[in-house]
Amino acid sequence: MFKIVTDTNPSIDDIMTVRKGIINFNDRALHYESKSLAIFMKDNNDVIQGGVLAWLDASSIYIEILWINEQLRHQGYGSKLLHAAEDEGKKNNCQFSTLDTFGFQAEDFYVKNGYEKLGEVKNYIRQYSRIFFRKTLK
Repeated sequence: MFKIVTDTNPSIDDIMTVRKGIINFNDRALHYESKSLAIFMKDNNDVIQGGVLAWLDASSIYIEILWINEQLRHQGYGSKLLHAAEDEGKKNNCQFSTLDTFGFQAEDFYVKNGYEKLGEVKNYIRQYSRIFFRKTLK
């Protein structure tokens, strides 16, 4: 007998159990082992001021999160982190970089960095869309 449990504050270990489960399933189906990737921007005190969390897959790097400290935005750091992730994708023979963002986040930023809009789910969170992008890596 199993029970369904809702946890509004799950532990990192519990989250990783679910993530690893689906990753292992996908890897077996695709005959490819996905790799997680983190790229950090640190200040002189080694404090993280921005970063990228991504997955390297067989043909695409999927950028799950790109974040920059609010005081450092609009200074080119986001583009530097994005390009660093794309470079890692290229090193791992990825043809594409894929990501999504919300309408209130960074749609113009990704277009400016060469991403093509693939689709949009309107009103995903309240009035904001979830927008999907892809870029061909050369």
